Amino acid sequence: HTGELLMRKNEVMYEAPPTGTATVSGEVYPTNPYNPTITQNFKYLKAIDQSTSTNHYTDNNGDVVLPMTIGTQVRYKLEGLYADVQTNGSTPDIFQNLATTNSIVFNNSNSTIQERTAYYAVNMIHDHLKSVFPLFSGLDNPLETNVDVQGSCNAYFSGGFSPSINFYAEGGGCHATAKIPDVVYHEYGHAINNGRYNSGSGMWNGGLNEGFADVWALSL
Repeated sequence: HTGELLMRKNEVMYEAPPTGTATVSGEVYPTNPYNPTITQNFKYLKAIDQSTSTNHYTDNNGDVVLPMTIGTQVRYKLEGLYADVQTNGSTPDIFQNLATTNSIVFNNSNSTIQERTAYYAVNMIHDHLKSVFPLFSGLDNPLETNVDVQGSCNAYFSGGFSPSINFYAEGGGCHATAKIPDVVYHEYGHAINNGRYNSGSGMWNGGLNEGFADVWALSL
């Protein structure tokens, strides 16, 4: 009757599970195998919550917030929003239990430098594409990127329903071509030519196709 407070109960039922953050990086060739390597954070890379099969992706700085219980196993793959790196059909990955902060490093124990360089280079040229044609979405998906394909001293783009870019293994006096970002940029340039011209049926003139692929590489 006096208005004195006798009991207080919080009826807001709220649970915030702890989250972790991860930074994913790896050593790559930024130009070619005759210049020094750098450690590069890997943007757009897939981190999979193994308990729910939920995909998360690193941001432009290679960081990802993982809203899951500390201790949950996470699978990090050299696959992301715009590149899917494979060697003989296998994609390099790292399994690690989530901590509050996580440093995920792709190195020679879990991947090759040509795999890492190819992943880095595909994301670089995709960003360049979006800076030129921001409304073009035809390559806003993981492009199959095959490394150490049988052969040497060359690389190629394969179109059709399942397009891919393909890089030959070391041999014939040549480095593995996936170690050379300019080669990756060029082959990705063919993918751009294939998707943007003639209503998506590709650039028909072979000479123009090679020239425009070079323009994409040298302009980046």
